[in-house]
Amino acid sequence: MNVDKTGNSPHVHTYPKTVKVQQVKPATPGSSEDHVQISNQAQELYNKSAKDAIRQEKVQALKQQIEMGTFQVDSKRIAQDLTDFWLGKQGDNQ
Repeated sequence: MNVDKTGNSPHVHTYPKTVKVQQVKPATPGSSEDHVQISNQAQELYNKSAKDAIRQEKVQALKQQIEMGTFQVDSKRIAQDLTDFWLGKQGDNQ
């Protein structure tokens, strides 16, 4: 197998390079204002990160209670939440 003469391919760079140039119109003084619009997806991500921070605070508080031995399990609430979950109820028991 001979792989010499690889640079003689006539098909390399056969497409012409095209560059489109557009003229930029100068802005008239006092006619333009800057506007910023945040997408719904960005707003949802921001709200999610705020909720995550609140959840992290709850987790830290629970960790402290467990370490100090003051955490108490509410078995009735757990049973009710499990029952609601398996029955498909969408309660806000948090």
